[in-house]
Amino acid sequence: MATPTQELHRLTSYAPPVDDWVKPPDDPRAVTSFESNDLELLPWFYKRYSQELPRVPLPRELPPTEASTVEVLAGSATVPAAELDLAQLGRVLFLASGVVRTTARPYAVCLFRAAGSAGARFPIELYVAVPEGGTLPPGVHWYDPEAHELVQIGPPPGAGAVTVVSTGVPWRTGWRYRERGYRHIYWDSGTMLSQLLAAAASAGIEAELYTRFPDRHVTELVGADGVHEWPVALVALGDGPPAIQASGTAARGEVDANPVEFPLETAAQRAGDVDELGEPWPAGEPVDVPLRASPPVETVVLSRSSQRRLDPSRGLSGDVLRTAFAAATRGIGVPHRVVVNGVEGFEAGVYRWPELARAGNFRSELYHVALDQGLPRDAAFVVIGVTDVAALDDREYREAQLAAGLVEGRLHLLAYALAAGASGMTFFDSDVPGLLGEQVDTLLFTCVGVPEYASKRGGLPGSPAEFRQVASRIDDES
Repeated sequence: MATPTQELHRLTSYAPPVDDWVKPPDDPRAVTSFESNDLELLPWFYKRYSQELPRVPLPRELPPTEASTVEVLAGSATVPAAELDLAQLGRVLFLASGVVRTTARPYAVCLFRAAGSAGARFPIELYVAVPEGGTLPPGVHWYDPEAHELVQIGPPPGAGAVTVVSTGVPWRTGWRYRERGYRHIYWDSGTMLSQLLAAAASAGIEAELYTRFPDRHVTELVGADGVHEWPVALVALGDGPPAIQASGTAARGEVDANPVEFPLETAAQRAGDVDELGEPWPAGEPVDVPLRASPPVETVVLSRSSQRRLDPSRGLSGDVLRTAFAAATRGIGVPHRVVVNGVEGFEAGVYRWPELARAGNFRSELYHVALDQGLPRDAAFVVIGVTDVAALDDREYREAQLAAGLVEGRLHLLAYALAAGASGMTFFDSDVPGLLGEQVDTLLFTCVGVPEYASKRGGLPGSPAEFRQVASRIDDES
């Protein structure tokens, strides 16, 4: 019998024709009460809390760092330890989830965060649990990504390390992707966490990622309801286990005026709940990469965007591929395949890294498997996370999707650090096995290549850059 996450994965797997992706899954439990992308129902860009709650402004000048982004992600950077004060905490939160760009649409001013998100939905909220006795203001705080402030929503937690809690808001991404938004929450969380962890490491701040924790306790700690918002991951900053024991009731806030519940997602999430704190994710041993020099993390994050057009006439060096793949997958147990279109010194084809599994030009297949979108066809290479969903329990399923998001986020940073570009991409689940030549379940595509345009640099806290979004290439192959 299928588990709830296995059932959700099956029901949210795409197959041709291309226009079917906006339809509800064929299941009586699927939500059919709204039309995808209905602007009248556009979700809020972040939570709202009472203005009477105490606020702590975070410094708007980010403390600079010097370590190469590539070396940080490869695990080879030597960085002196910094004190976790308000400035450093603000830097970590902003480079993970702060508003860096805005664009005006007829219906709203859209807010773009530091880390990428499918459809610019940004279904993530961040909280910081600070025990008493340190230099940071004690309490449970919500991070306001636009104002760059901490909003105290609860009393200080019990003992432990200062802890960042990441939560997911299913309606915010389900508005566009329906029940498949469950995957997007974990992909986007992984992408965001890749930047949070890189920001901490580049400042010499110890950070450990936890994905096994008592869900009920963490839900109560941050005032989530477990239906319209639930915890995804913890990051303990500094020594000791994460501080997750609530000492009082947290203010709930509102995720939206009228959020819609997706019962299939609620069931999948609850099926994976556990009662105990697990071990942190291993960081992975440092990897030796051919390219090491690159700008620091804050420079790369602010230059990064989700590239919408790649130049198919230009390829990348073999050293870029070797560096990006090794550093992006460091410490990650989920398998990843590489489809090479245009990389110097590499034959075109599908790689079960580092071996060539299927030689050939697969640009046309990539175009069609990605819902007739040009990015994977035009990329120099495409990295594809794969797994066997039938072999995963409900918690492992969450972790596999999160791991794929972590790899995507690292590939974004590495691409921009090495003067390339990157973007995540959705896909027809049904057609990926034929492309790869093996029967696997697909987690996520990341396209890396030469950008057709230079992205406008993101702004600092309180001063997001205004920009006009470039249209994706969705065309025929002529």
